[in-house]
Amino acid sequence: MKKVVILGPSGTGKTTLARRFHRKFNIPMIHLDSIYWQKNWNHLSKPKFDAFIRMFLKKNPAWVIDGNYSNHPHLKYRLKLATTIIFLDYGTKQALKGIHERAERFKHISRPDMAKGCIEEIDQEFLQFVAFYEKRAKRLKAIISRYKSTKDVKIFKSRKALYEWFNALKSEE
Repeated sequence: MKKVVILGPSGTGKTTLARRFHRKFNIPMIHLDSIYWQKNWNHLSKPKFDAFIRMFLKKNPAWVIDGNYSNHPHLKYRLKLATTIIFLDYGTKQALKGIHERAERFKHISRPDMAKGCIEEIDQEFLQFVAFYEKRAKRLKAIISRYKSTKDVKIFKSRKALYEWFNALKSEE
């Protein structure tokens, strides 16, 4: 587990899994939302975001990155460098459940992994983004399927299956 990319819909636990990889394997982690989203929901430009990610990847011999950003140039770069690609494919119902649980936990405050002023809220636009994720999921799965012969590609259909696999990993790997 040297270079891990974690993909999937909002609310599926990508950041939680990345933190677990970080702790278990003592490798640097990046939560892409915390880089892209700046104070008060302002965001980095695509070129600055891309440059930041590329620098991080070059600087670190091992890492875990959670987040999709499939319309950004660094997606293919991340996938090319990854040793393990994980896709959390739990379905829309579980994703919506996850974002509601997260919103309740961080109601009216910024999550610890987000910039100041990025208050956790659910609006109609975000709900629609998650509810209609299936099209983007198909596209992402098609992209990662190209790496199956050269990378360890894992697609999980449930949190239970994911954590059974994760808990069986040895930290000295």
